[in-house]
Amino acid sequence: MKILRKIFTRYRRFLTHLLFWAFYVLFFGSVYGKYGQNFQWYFLESLCMLPFVMAATYTTVYGILPFYLRTRKLVVTVLLVVTVLLFATLGERVFLRLINGLSVTSGSILGVTFLYLFLETNFMVAIAFAIKIVKKWFGQQTEKHEMEKQNLKKELHLLKAQLQPHFLFNTMNNLYSLSVTESAKTSEGIAQMAALLQTVLYECNESEIPLEKEVKLIENYVELERLRYGAELNLRFKIKGPVEKWEIAPMLLFTFVENCFKHGGGEKNGKFEIGISLFVSNENLLFRTENSLPAQKQPKETATGGVGVCNAKKRLEILYKNRYRLGIKDDGETWNVSLELEAK
Repeated sequence: MKILRKIFTRYRRFLTHLLFWAFYVLFFGSVYGKYGQNFQWYFLESLCMLPFVMAATYTTVYGILPFYLRTRKLVVTVLLVVTVLLFATLGERVFLRLINGLSVTSGSILGVTFLYLFLETNFMVAIAFAIKIVKKWFGQQTEKHEMEKQNLKKELHLLKAQLQPHFLFNTMNNLYSLSVTESAKTSEGIAQMAALLQTVLYECNESEIPLEKEVKLIENYVELERLRYGAELNLRFKIKGPVEKWEIAPMLLFTFVENCFKHGGGEKNGKFEIGISLFVSNENLLFRTENSLPAQKQPKETATGGVGVCNAKKRLEILYKNRYRLGIKDDGETWNVSLELEAK
């Protein structure tokens, strides 16, 4: 069985063409043989006509068709096809009369039989032509999809390349804030930052990572922010469900958490309110964040979430197309994000 499969794979093109022409001989030999009550003779006739039909078919498929695809000259192409078919039919008619011991004259060649042979040849050329067109179309579609896939990979790679410097810049700002306000916490902040960087640089290079790692990254980042805000931060963080059964694009959920701290602010009582929840089932993942907004209105580009959220939206469209629902709401006092992902 393996030997046959190997032979078929190696000679697939030749065997496909062989089957195609075997179909021609058997089909027309059977049709004419039934009509003339002499199958053996008409199978022989079909074999004799085969070189002419093959010549017309291969000239059309491998010569005229590429010419048309290259030049798009329809009228010239039609004339070329008709000419090839006429010459092939003429050759068939002359050869058939010769093997049947009949005279070859202009009057005897043309007629109803010539028309039948022309239609027969045209039929086979049309089948081969259609097969070639369909095959070429599928090849173009495959190439198109592959190019789209490669373009998406490149775009995703660029988005990931933008994400890490963006994260590093924001984390450095946090560390700077600690060094200015409370130098005693700076060393602890550096340790937290080192853990974050290790995760980002060495554990977030795959297209997807375990959801547990993403949660751990968020927890480490939250601890760094606790050092920065201290008692001013009122944080609610809730996780429920089989987190270990899910994988997710690295730093996808993290981006929305980071956005809470970057663009959020204290309320009138001076508290910085943030709520983070993650609910997981075997079919769905629901992630929500909520943060208070500063009293002073932020610029429009900042209020929409900035670079990080725009980046996350593009990644969602590439990686989870038709499998996600993202809702973002700003009521003037709080910023709410709701992200739902469906399992594969």
